[in-house]
Amino acid sequence: MVARLGNALNRFSARWVPDPFVLAILLTALVLCAGAGRMMGLGESGIAESLALGWMDGFALSGGLAFALQMCFVLVTGHAMALSPPVQRAIVRIARVPQNAASASAMVALVACLSALLHWGLGAIAGALLAREIGRHAPARGLEIHYPLLGAAAYAGMAVWHGGLSGSAPLKVAGGDGAQWVGEVSLSELLLSPANLVVTSSPVVFIPLLFWALTPKQPSAMVSADPARLGPLPEYEVATVDSPVAWLQESHWPGRFIGVLGIGMVGVAIFSGARKLEINSVNMLFFFAGLLLQGSLRRYTEAVTDGARGAGAIILQFPLYFGILGVMKISGMIGWLSESMASWSTPSSFPILSFLSAGVTNLFVPSGGGQWGVQRDILLSSGQSLGVDPTSTIMAFSYGDAWTNMLQPFWALPLLGIMGLKAKDIIGYTAMVFLLMLVVVPIGLLLT
Repeated sequence: MVARLGNALNRFSARWVPDPFVLAILLTALVLCAGAGRMMGLGESGIAESLALGWMDGFALSGGLAFALQMCFVLVTGHAMALSPPVQRAIVRIARVPQNAASASAMVALVACLSALLHWGLGAIAGALLAREIGRHAPARGLEIHYPLLGAAAYAGMAVWHGGLSGSAPLKVAGGDGAQWVGEVSLSELLLSPANLVVTSSPVVFIPLLFWALTPKQPSAMVSADPARLGPLPEYEVATVDSPVAWLQESHWPGRFIGVLGIGMVGVAIFSGARKLEINSVNMLFFFAGLLLQGSLRRYTEAVTDGARGAGAIILQFPLYFGILGVMKISGMIGWLSESMASWSTPSSFPILSFLSAGVTNLFVPSGGGQWGVQRDILLSSGQSLGVDPTSTIMAFSYGDAWTNMLQPFWALPLLGIMGLKAKDIIGYTAMVFLLMLVVVPIGLLLT
């Protein structure tokens, strides 16, 4: 039954889901029309001018340019870590473990989820590389696989990432964002709270089981990978070390030394209280961790450059989504959505409605940090009036932002490039993760 539903959703998506850039254009047009309609209904004047201003200013909302660079930095540092020799060796070993299509799908989903909790950029890339490696060797092993399902499993980590170490909203709050509402809140109070441990760990268990169940049983339903699109894992040319400069570039020791030194310096700054564990310090930690794992300074540069290719489509679409955010803010759409849900709430239901409002907004603005900047005051003030613990509001928002990634393929762009797939190939299956999260997360919020 689960597999049939997944196949039905996949057939629907193959016919109706556009490419991510086309989707961004369509969503822009939809939000402009909705914003104009709402402002007309309120009897406002100068609608065209206001919407144009909101759209053009949108990219600057919540430090949009800086945030876009931060997110691209997360992606490329995660990519560089995923391409490091230790991680590559681990991927090759793990790819040999599955003995059938169901275990392959479940394995990819588990690795993607666990990696994304550590670092969403690592999760997005490591899951894709593992899926591709399984697909590449499947014919030689006599292993029947469903390659698009493997791609969906690799993207499933983006359903849980916001409850992990690189979650934008918790990192921003830990850095002082929203202090007027929550005061001083450490990252550990958010991420290591019993509620977050329960709500975040539950999907990590159920998502791999879902992909196991989604895997078709009939050999005729399997979909092999296209060999023309699957090359081996990246291998870097070994350069001749014939000078001090060449040694500095090629030897593993400079990178390892800088990596250990950098991690130590960031660690001292954080543990001494001179710096908080927030998005910039986490980015620095993973930057130095990548250097440590890669070793060679040249190899690290090439790995980051390779990751930047995957960031190209994201850079192209970020202005459109921040423009949508600006239109939704100036037209009052986000405020109306959040305030309406808050007005319907009780203390026990408010976290669930915060989760739902964040999920709906994420479909139009797939940017956790930018979205938090707009919804923050409305959600925290509403929660405060109801006596809801602000940490519950923050994490409920985080789960909602991650939840609808399963319907919004924006962050799948690097993965799709690595695996040679299209968004419509995976969205039907990730929609099943969306439905699973719609059940698991609200239950977790009620129980905790």
